[in-house]
Amino acid sequence: MRVQSIFAGIAAAAALFSSGAAFANGVGAATTYDISHSMGTNVAGVTTFPDAPQGFNAINATPEARAIYGFPPAPDASVDAHGYQQWSRAMTAAASAKRYSGPLRVTSLHSMPMQAAPSAGNNSVTPAGVNRYASYNWSGVVNTTNVTSFDVNASFQTVLSEFTVPSAQDAFASCDGTQHFEVSWNGIDGFSDGDVLQGGTESGAKCVNGVTTTQYCAWIEWYPTYPVLCQYAVDPGDDMFVETYATGPTTGYVFVYDYTKQIFGSYALNATTPPFLVGNSAEYIVERPCCVGNNSYPLTNYVWNLWAANFAYTGDGTFFYPGMHDANTYYLHMLDDGGTQTISHPAEIEGRFGMVMKDVNCAYAGGCAP
Repeated sequence: MRVQSIFAGIAAAAALFSSGAAFANGVGAATTYDISHSMGTNVAGVTTFPDAPQGFNAINATPEARAIYGFPPAPDASVDAHGYQQWSRAMTAAASAKRYSGPLRVTSLHSMPMQAAPSAGNNSVTPAGVNRYASYNWSGVVNTTNVTSFDVNASFQTVLSEFTVPSAQDAFASCDGTQHFEVSWNGIDGFSDGDVLQGGTESGAKCVNGVTTTQYCAWIEWYPTYPVLCQYAVDPGDDMFVETYATGPTTGYVFVYDYTKQIFGSYALNATTPPFLVGNSAEYIVERPCCVGNNSYPLTNYVWNLWAANFAYTGDGTFFYPGMHDANTYYLHMLDDGGTQTISHPAEIEGRFGMVMKDVNCAYAGGCAP
């Protein structure tokens, strides 16, 4: 009965939301997402979607039908054939995957907005036309727009990424007895705003007396309303597909799919703590999350990780990617707590859509001083 009522609501949804390229020109698709995530979780304000019927084909389905079951929006193939191909590949595989239905693990970690640092370090050359930026907690690439409030056409509404889960360990020749973390994620906002909607993976390591224990999970977050919420366990080397998207300033969605384990989670997050979504930045980030006192955790020695394909779209379907060489693109280098050296950075942009991230200096070998 609940699914039937959702279908009945699609006509009303079409009247409330005009078609948008970010949602594959599906009339009412955005509002259908908003009325379909009625299955509760153990975290107030975070909900999920019903299982699709056996044989459901997310690629051939209408955008509204996909929205009922929480399959993420498709890029417009006429605008971005490459992005549509990556999305189709993930949806084909996810059709036979298991939807995670267990509890969310509420952690004490916070994947935070970008914390600016005074110097960009000296690792790797930034391409001409691209801004070089330093941060205490982020490394990666950021695409930006100049919107100042959520705009259904001009704000970023969708971000897609494929990457591998990094392996977690202490810096080589170091075993300092403290907890180290690395989180790989894509998201919307946080570069110049106090909120960030995001999803990705966590790789944690702690070495004590020569013995290292590790922890890994797929997670979602909307800071500052929620901390990192772990879904299911992942392993180093797993291939991930993450799509983060929003239908408005307080309603966001994250779809995190593990190709290797054939499991996915699809969640809606309702932001209740301002600031709310603006949609003026889209990110592909390796971060050290917060907090140890006033600082972020020491960075896991992840060595390097591959981000195979990354795309972002504004509401009118304009698409962005890490390899853009313009003044709206930023390369972020992560610095140690003292701001004296780069410890993680985008080492290489592969074509327009891929990138390689690496850790360096004290995060790679020897260990960073607290």
